[in-house]
Amino acid sequence: MGRSLTVFIYTDYPSESLDTDVIIERLGGFGISAQSRGDLFEFLGNSDIRHRIAGMLARSGIADIENPLNVLPADNEAQAYLELRKMSGLESVRGGFYDGLWMQRILHGAIAGKNPRETGRGYIHMIFTGRLFGTYDGRRYHARVILAGSPALISTSGLVEAPAKPREYYFIKGGLLRSGRDVSELDIMYKGRYVEYDDPRISAILSSYALQAVYYELTGGEFCGNAGCCLYNSHWQEEVLKVQYEGSICEKCLEAFKEAG
Repeated sequence: MGRSLTVFIYTDYPSESLDTDVIIERLGGFGISAQSRGDLFEFLGNSDIRHRIAGMLARSGIADIENPLNVLPADNEAQAYLELRKMSGLESVRGGFYDGLWMQRILHGAIAGKNPRETGRGYIHMIFTGRLFGTYDGRRYHARVILAGSPALISTSGLVEAPAKPREYYFIKGGLLRSGRDVSELDIMYKGRYVEYDDPRISAILSSYALQAVYYELTGGEFCGNAGCCLYNSHWQEEVLKVQYEGSICEKCLEAFKEAG
């Protein structure tokens, strides 16, 4: 007997190119019911709740990428005010770098407080955000595109910043910088080989990451080990474009998705 899943989708000022209807349609193709709830912080409610979340998000910012944020620092009123402006669209959410696990804990508590019946098995909450977040691994923080779990965090800024551009791009850029030359032509030369902030391919690409979040709920595995599957953990921009954008789901992962049908 299949396992019924319902996906709720929220946005937090992601890339303007993101169309959540594309995500919903892709999930629907696998028999997964999904619906958009619009702006995350409008959904969560009143100003007192927003102020509390803003303060905690401000404290989850990463000050030093080489030191893990094991304990949240003291309140910072100036940073909390900035977060409130970000939550209202008055400041860009692209500034700053957040500890993804703390961010996930904070938003899980907020969503659970709003609708506690929707936090158990059978429900997946996905937040598509413009905020850049990372996780600490190997002595430093690394930017991430996705952090599966409750809720699943998927970053349009992470899609741009986390997977690396082609190796030769950095080699050439370093040479140009050392010689004091303009690097703008380099971006033109490599245009199309990596994802940009308002790239028209973003919706299709992040549909694959949305499937990864569902896969995690179904199997406990965040990624597929098959380099040809759209649930593969791509580390390079060219892999993202080949696998998440142009690729499809492998037979093994497809079988797992039948459990949600």
